[in-house]
Amino acid sequence: MRLFLLVPVLSACLVVHSQPTIGTADLPQGGTVYLRANAVPPFNADDINNDGENVTWNFSDLVGTDDVETEYFPMGSASFTTQLIFSSADHFTAFDLPDFGADLPIPISGATVYREFGGNAYKTVGIGLTTDFIDLPVPFDDEEELLPLPLVYGSEMQETSAFALDVEGLFFYATEQDMDIEVDAWGTLLLPGGEFDCLRVKRTFSALDTINVAAADIGFTLPREGTVYEWYAAGEGMPVLSVQTFIDIPAVWQYKPGETDAVTETAPVDWKLGPSPLQQGAPLHCPGLAGRELLVADAMGRTLFLGQPSPTGAGAMLDTKDWTSGLIVVTDLGAGRSAQVVIR
Repeated sequence: MRLFLLVPVLSACLVVHSQPTIGTADLPQGGTVYLRANAVPPFNADDINNDGENVTWNFSDLVGTDDVETEYFPMGSASFTTQLIFSSADHFTAFDLPDFGADLPIPISGATVYREFGGNAYKTVGIGLTTDFIDLPVPFDDEEELLPLPLVYGSEMQETSAFALDVEGLFFYATEQDMDIEVDAWGTLLLPGGEFDCLRVKRTFSALDTINVAAADIGFTLPREGTVYEWYAAGEGMPVLSVQTFIDIPAVWQYKPGETDAVTETAPVDWKLGPSPLQQGAPLHCPGLAGRELLVADAMGRTLFLGQPSPTGAGAMLDTKDWTSGLIVVTDLGAGRSAQVVIR
């Protein structure tokens, strides 16, 4: 009798302490809208460094600042030409183009990224730009692998990706990237809306963007590097928590809120830095950010400023005299929002 009772107890323990299984059906699906919330970076984020087996990450005290809806579209919603060029893609979603530092000679009303579940990886196969005249599908010369499939603890990938968009005489935009991807942990993630059995993915990248706007006589290269952590749970599509670090500071947080989570605006919904591109040494205007705690870092992760911007009659400004040229990322640490500026 004792042996009979012990068996289900042991079985229950195995269920609780075994790693989750994440397949293609648990990743983003076309025709689905996913709700996430931006969050204030927590005061103590030491749990982010925990990896290995049967880990518990406690971020149950995250405070949301605003909700974000991300829609993944089925390929049937794409144009006929785009469907032909990206015939292997499973879905697409919108993304924000980098700041080209000038108005483009043709108006771009949208940008999309196309992804597929390949034989051994979930990957990006190309991007698309929508203009007032035509759609511009751009296949990747070297496809961007995002996740190993199946997604299991201990999986690793070293990948490269590249694409180039060249509209002759108008503008040129290209990216080359190296990325190390590791499923470095599994365990239980505690969020304000509940707990999730997760696989955690660590993605470290180094990239170089090349931008040239012929009409505005602007051209530059922008190095980028950083680390992104993502927690995936069965049936949730997008990560239930993602964290992007700058200079080893986990600065940008986004998580799945619960139905009763209180999400409170702690910063202006819209704030924009400018102008961009900006001549080194010129003041960088930050309307709406007076009194906010800001972290400014270059594309290599070096800190250029940490603190509150100088108040002005127009709101606030930052002194760029000692900043490096290239891409600069300004993060509002209280709200977890970031914006980019190009310094010449």
